[in-house]
Amino acid sequence: MGRTVMSNIDSPKRVLHVFMNLNLGGAESRIMDLFRSQDPNVLLNDFLIMTNGHCYFTDEVLTRDGKIHVIDSPRESILKNLWQLYLLLRRNPQYTAIHAHTSYYSGICVFIAFLAGVRSRVTHARNTDTGNKNLPTLVMFAVGRLLARFFATSRFAISSEAGDFLYGISPDKRNFEVIPNAFNFRKIKHKENISEQDKLDFCIDSRVLNIVCVGRFSPVKNHSFLIDLIAALATQTNDFCLHLIGDGELREELQDKVNELFLGDKVKFWGNRADVSKLLPMFDVMVMPSLSEGLGVAALEAQAAGVPCVLSASIPKEADIGCGLCRFLNLNLEFELWINAIQEQALLALVEKCEIDKQFEKRGYSLSSTRQRYLEAYLKHE
Repeated sequence: MGRTVMSNIDSPKRVLHVFMNLNLGGAESRIMDLFRSQDPNVLLNDFLIMTNGHCYFTDEVLTRDGKIHVIDSPRESILKNLWQLYLLLRRNPQYTAIHAHTSYYSGICVFIAFLAGVRSRVTHARNTDTGNKNLPTLVMFAVGRLLARFFATSRFAISSEAGDFLYGISPDKRNFEVIPNAFNFRKIKHKENISEQDKLDFCIDSRVLNIVCVGRFSPVKNHSFLIDLIAALATQTNDFCLHLIGDGELREELQDKVNELFLGDKVKFWGNRADVSKLLPMFDVMVMPSLSEGLGVAALEAQAAGVPCVLSASIPKEADIGCGLCRFLNLNLEFELWINAIQEQALLALVEKCEIDKQFEKRGYSLSSTRQRYLEAYLKHE
């Protein structure tokens, strides 16, 4: 049976968020923003994860009187995983709702929650690709999509493309609701408020073009393309530095590639950082060559800091908040066109923070509006 890590707290209204882990992913970080700002007298956010490892947000959740349940990963045994999920929900009837953030597994999850008697069941589309094209994955995807359609009481997506991918396109209208990936955009410092000393404190040379990419080192983020692009840039100029913020299974491979291309002094690996909102405004341009994205949260955060972006055309257009800071390019274009776009974006005039925040507010990215929409879904069948 699964394990439970908990602190002493009771509330009549609780939601259980389902993740594979609680590390520094986009979905996890955004739900943690809501977790921090939620009024505990209204709703408590608890978590279910499927890893025994200590996660990035574990200590914070427990310190703030949250609860974390742990069950076995479906990769080890899907039947054992689902049985543990069923027993956990049956033995914890305090949950008003379950909110699954786990792609096609979310459909299976809400089916089990239905069997266990959970009345409000939310699936959340956050990706536009399964990442794996083998037969078992494709079968699970088809099953998950079908179960989400019949057993989810609310179907959310972080973009139209993510929703179409997970739920399928309805012939008459979309069968899901796009909920912006809310975050505290106001707390992100703007470029105009960064001093030379701020950059010096982080060893960032303001005399060169500082390019940043924020994302997990996994195949879908396409860092290898970015390093090849930087190698092409190095044939034209030495006045640049690529800053890679994140970590993941490809880190060693990417570091080896950087060294093989003699780019060691042009690429800085920052690792996972808790202060990304402080770092972002120190860079000149964000580059995201992702093969696919549910939305592109890092691009949103960059825009909140006033940082221009060069994004792959595989990233949903909803990542552009409409301040003229984003430019989309196909990955099959020549490097020269990407280099020109990077250099041109870095020279864009500053967009004032008040205008940027206004656009985020207009598009529903505020934590307050997202908290309210989630709460309505959780209480729909009370």
